[in-house]
Amino acid sequence: MKTRRTEHLVNMSYDTKYRKRAIEYHKEGNSIRKTAKIFGISTNTLNKWLKQQRETGELERKYRTYKTAISEEELISYLQANPSAYQSEIGEHFGCHQSVVCRTLKRLKITRKKR
Repeated sequence: MKTRRTEHLVNMSYDTKYRKRAIEYHKEGNSIRKTAKIFGISTNTLNKWLKQQRETGELERKYRTYKTAISEEELISYLQANPSAYQSEIGEHFGCHQSVVCRTLKRLKITRKKR
């Protein structure tokens, strides 16, 4: 069996300097809406950055890791023990997204239709 890479890094697109500049601009007395428009971001994004700075004191990007593959043998044994489990439940068990479960089941040619 081929070895597959099991983790993948996802990062946000705005660097820390850009975030700091946007927050400084807002703290100079400019509204959130105006700041967001000037910097080309949504007001939700700016609010998230402000909240992150308040709570953690930092504006570093968050890196998330997630599994991109499941051991086929472990999946098969889990399905034998839990035949009525939904893909989302299987994903929670293996610490991955439901789409990873779906791809693995498809590769194994296992259908999960509920009857």
